[in-house]
Amino acid sequence: MFRSKGLLRLTEFFLELCLLRRAPQDLPASSALLGVALAADLLAGMLFGVLAGLSPGLGLAQGLTGIVLMLALLYGALYLMKHPSRFLQSATALLGTSALLELIASVPLGLLPPAENGKASGGVALLLLALVAWSVMITGHILRHTFDLRLVQGVGIAVIYSILSDAMLSGIFSGA
Repeated sequence: MFRSKGLLRLTEFFLELCLLRRAPQDLPASSALLGVALAADLLAGMLFGVLAGLSPGLGLAQGLTGIVLMLALLYGALYLMKHPSRFLQSATALLGTSALLELIASVPLGLLPPAENGKASGGVALLLLALVAWSVMITGHILRHTFDLRLVQGVGIAVIYSILSDAMLSGIFSGA
């Protein structure tokens, strides 16, 4: 009973963070919570990958590579800005919101039939594009609070990161 209430409250927090009503500093700085968010993001990413047509192993490998890249860049930037103490909360916020969005995106991907040649149908593609835009806004919101930026600056960094990380992951996993 206690655990389900805690999970419900945690999910509610990440939903509020996705709606830009909360900030990463509202989370406790907890390595255990970071571990939960990391596991949730890995599992949600693997599920999304499988629904998108990847093998579970490849979905997990892509998710893990993306997470390692994101966490390394976040820690490096926080270290350079002399704010490494913000890492746990910021990383937990990024991983938790990513997991929640991947689960949300898995619903239409799993329910609606894909078009021929493995591409998503028009409605699914449009919904997934909207979720990508929402994800960039959420990441920008988290970065705004993490680095004391304006929202537009955080979103700009999130857009650049998203493009570069997608290109890198596509390059690494293009032959898989």
